[in-house]
Amino acid sequence: IIIHTTESAGYPWQVVRASNIGEQFELKAGDEARTLFNGWLSWEGSNVLAALGGFQLEELIESARSRDFKPVPLGVTTSVDLAVEVTSKSTANVGGILHGSDPELAREVLVLSAHHDHFGIGEPDETGDTIYNGALDNGVAIAETLAIADAFAALPEPPRRSVLVLFPAVEEQGSLGSRYFANSGVIHPGLLVANINIELGNVWGRTRDVIVYGLGKSELDDWLTEAAKAQNRSIRGEQDVKAGWFYRSDQISFARAGVPAIWFKSGVDFIGREPGWGEQQYADWIKYKYHTPGDEVEDSWNLDGLTEDARLAFRLAAAVANADVTPTWYAGDEFEAVRKASLQEL
Repeated sequence: IIIHTTESAGYPWQVVRASNIGEQFELKAGDEARTLFNGWLSWEGSNVLAALGGFQLEELIESARSRDFKPVPLGVTTSVDLAVEVTSKSTANVGGILHGSDPELAREVLVLSAHHDHFGIGEPDETGDTIYNGALDNGVAIAETLAIADAFAALPEPPRRSVLVLFPAVEEQGSLGSRYFANSGVIHPGLLVANINIELGNVWGRTRDVIVYGLGKSELDDWLTEAAKAQNRSIRGEQDVKAGWFYRSDQISFARAGVPAIWFKSGVDFIGREPGWGEQQYADWIKYKYHTPGDEVEDSWNLDGLTEDARLAFRLAAAVANADVTPTWYAGDEFEAVRKASLQEL
């Protein structure tokens, strides 16, 4: 059971509600272990649960910060009886590939990804609107990725390695589409040289900085830093490290398969704006529009920063697709061993 806090999740409780009302999806069960029951409790509900056992939730959380912490039985039991209808449905990952020009390297593939799903019809907002448009999450990223694909297609000669532009499905319910692709064997993970995932976007103007989610994991950071120099932009890690955003979008599916993966976007140092303005734009969007019907295209959007991010992603992708060597995980990274094993299988 997950105990919700806005700080640890990175978004308020209403986002959890909106994301979990209605049909829930999972890939067809294989041999992996699965829990019989799981849940997500609000902070208020978690306090009630702890109190039923005679505990203070704050005290339990504080004690859990110690390495010596041992699970504490609450002495509270419950029974769960859910009427569940299980059906099978099909969706699709959508993709296109530009085959590489080098006879030896063309079998190696760089993957550009941006998920194409959102929530469709859901819980109404205060105006009664029930359509979850997903304009910023993830429509602008799809547009950005298509623009990058057009740029590759317009080159006089394709890059040395092949470039796969992939739009995975069902990201909003656990990156299911990208997980399916990464584990399907359609392309052996050892032949996937890198994944550049594009998620959300910048609709507020140009920035001097670029945020990398999971900074410090692979050499893609160094390649991105070099590409950003052409735009006079600096690289930084995300501010909300506790939220673990690297593990919460499609790049994690590739990383778990050993493929060096990166997710980056414009930072918060907006040109022509006061310090703190950028942080406030993101915070307000998360609070009021993320996973709500309010995520719509707006006349106020400034797409200059999105355009600059697309050019940066193209520079990085082109560098990886044409280089003599490929990026690797930094020594000791959690995904390094998986990568080495997949390369040995080739």
